[in-house]
Amino acid sequence: MLFALSLHIAFLLIWSAALLYFPFLLVRQVEDDGIDSQRSAIHMQRTLYAYVMTPSALLAVGAGIWLIFERGFIGGWLHVKLALVLLMVFFHVYCGSEMDKIRRGEQRRTSVVYRIVPIVPALLITAIITLVSAKPF
Repeated sequence: MLFALSLHIAFLLIWSAALLYFPFLLVRQVEDDGIDSQRSAIHMQRTLYAYVMTPSALLAVGAGIWLIFERGFIGGWLHVKLALVLLMVFFHVYCGSEMDKIRRGEQRRTSVVYRIVPIVPALLITAIITLVSAKPF
């Protein structure tokens, strides 16, 4: 059980860090004018999304499911936590769709939007950690 919990925490930390950092790569791509820097930003985005964010998200969710099967689905806080995790998954998909839109030239958002967007995962992560540590209900 401790192994599953350790995996869950480790991959959740990696996924959370990537969710916080990824929008700044979008800012970099939107603001850069040079072709070489744009290629670099696109490469960094794809690498982070495909090789760090998505695998860590899948492993964090998988380890979380493993924990639910081991410990049971008890506590009202767990229902709320799972709803917040679902919102994190939606944000993850949103980041991927924005990356694709920018790459195809269909992006309509300014860099200011991408600078504000990291507030969403920051609030979700804070709420999840608070729920897990306090188990208020």
